[in-house]
Amino acid sequence: MAKSILDGTEWTATEFAGLLPEEQRANRQELACLSCNGRAVFRAGQQRQPSFAARHRQDCRLVSRPWSAFRFLAEAGRGT
Repeated sequence: MAKSILDGTEWTATEFAGLLPEEQRANRQELACLSCNGRAVFRAGQQRQPSFAARHRQDCRLVSRPWSAFRFLAEAGRGT
């Protein structure tokens, strides 16, 4: 997942991939990590599943050893 720094919208990579091309272009430079707000990028292609990658900040909870994206999302009330 990633979020828009413009309006705070949270996206899964699949949802973002479903946007119209012009919507993707307008939003793909405005993405950030859910936890640390580090710059995120959207990746997709014919040979690649849609995904996000981020330049996490040093204190990001999503990349520190005791944390995982699943735990972060669950504690934030986003997990199922």
